[in-house]
Amino acid sequence: GRQLYESEPLFNKWINLIDGEMTKINNGEWRLLEELIEKKTEQESRINDTNIAQPTLFAIQVALAALLVSWNIYPSFIISHSAGDEAAAFVADRLSLKETVRMLPLSMSEDEVENKLLKGIEHLACIAVVNNPHLVTISGDEKNY
Repeated sequence: GRQLYESEPLFNKWINLIDGEMTKINNGEWRLLEELIEKKTEQESRINDTNIAQPTLFAIQVALAALLVSWNIYPSFIISHSAGDEAAAFVADRLSLKETVRMLPLSMSEDEVENKLLKGIEHLACIAVVNNPHLVTISGDEKNY
């Protein structure tokens, strides 16, 4: 990702766009550009922290897809798994960048999310993806944040 950021202006543009959206929702706790680009070694970066790694993977996947399309390379179909679900939804033009970045992965079961987290606020958020029995993604309308 770092090499493409430095050598490909379109990849750079997408990483910067996604960094802006992520910074808005994580209250400045961390920045994609800092963890991926500015910190030059894995030891300096928190890239191995799941809460940073998964959004970073999303950003790289989206920027790489944009780069491939710019080279006239288009997917015949899109398959995703786990952290790739959000990128696939965006690349398939099912969600806007803002909607996709606001999706929240949780280490809870579908039942726990439905009966504990979302109980009484179903009109504000819903389960967007069930990745495995103990990892779901919820999403909500931007105006409810």
